[in-house]
Amino acid sequence: MTTTIPDHLVASPGAVLEEWLDERHMSQRELADRTSKSEKFISQLINGKASLTADTACDLELVTGVSADTWLRMEGSYRAMLRRREAIDAADASDSPIEAALLKFLRDAGIVTAPARAKGEQIVQVFGLLGVSSTDGLNRLTRRHAAAFRASASFTPHPVAIEVLIALAQRQGSMIARGAFDPEAVRATLPALRAFTCSAPARGAFEARELLASAGVALVFLPNVPKAHCNGVTLWGPDGPVVAITDRGRREDIFWFTLFHELSHVLDGQRDAIYLEGPSSGEKPEAERRADEFATELLVPPAQEHLLSQIESFDDLALVARKLGVGEGVVIGQLHHRELKLPTWGQRRLAKVVVAGA
Repeated sequence: MTTTIPDHLVASPGAVLEEWLDERHMSQRELADRTSKSEKFISQLINGKASLTADTACDLELVTGVSADTWLRMEGSYRAMLRRREAIDAADASDSPIEAALLKFLRDAGIVTAPARAKGEQIVQVFGLLGVSSTDGLNRLTRRHAAAFRASASFTPHPVAIEVLIALAQRQGSMIARGAFDPEAVRATLPALRAFTCSAPARGAFEARELLASAGVALVFLPNVPKAHCNGVTLWGPDGPVVAITDRGRREDIFWFTLFHELSHVLDGQRDAIYLEGPSSGEKPEAERRADEFATELLVPPAQEHLLSQIESFDDLALVARKLGVGEGVVIGQLHHRELKLPTWGQRRLAKVVVAGA
């Protein structure tokens, strides 16, 4: 977030000018004569009713010895402070699309710092995160992004929650040092990424982030944004692709499936699209079906999928996981995904992945 001078420390150029006149026992009329302005204008300038222009700043520089740049900086800070107050008042009075649960989430995350009672100030801070200047700007942004989203028609997250998720992904992605994006280098990482599924979940996730950074992909881990209902996001930033995995599912099988699903979009997706992966029913878009197939076949290649039907016990699970070269959690997830086992089978053996915000 941009750091600004607290409002109570922002002085108007008129107030500074009035103090300068008092110290020199000079009247407003004399200043008007010295600057070739009307006395009415000088009065309005001192009372903040008239703006200080570049021409006036140059006149004041000659009369007061204070540089025109200084007067203009004061004017800019003062007008910006007034505009912030107007924006806060407007946000406070408006029917904002930013819901209370989302504001609480952002306060808890330390992104919104205004107190809970200062609704307008909180909303303006969210505007700053999202890069918009008003509720109207936010509504326009959600409509603009809706055209770029690639998701199942049955996947209907809250539009503002998704904007927050995208903004957090972009912000964290910009903080990750990475090489130039190279699709072939990304493809070359896939066997190692698959092997990381055998590691402890958090360790495997961090190893994956480091390896993908070397191929130009920023992998970020995000908390579950209320009403986003999203497991993963793929988007393109100025420095290349960003893949965000949320802790919505928190299970290792969901984490790894989501990662490989999103990497399919990195390798084959459109750079002007934003891919959202979440719960959906019914027909999926072609890109989402391809991504699901990519992740499924990478985790359990078709030539080895027969091994899954051999699993009757947890001893069988361990043996098949070793043969496949993937973690047991991945195999459990695939058994559920392919409906070879009930969703409750092996559920207690699935580890949680806790990496959001790291």
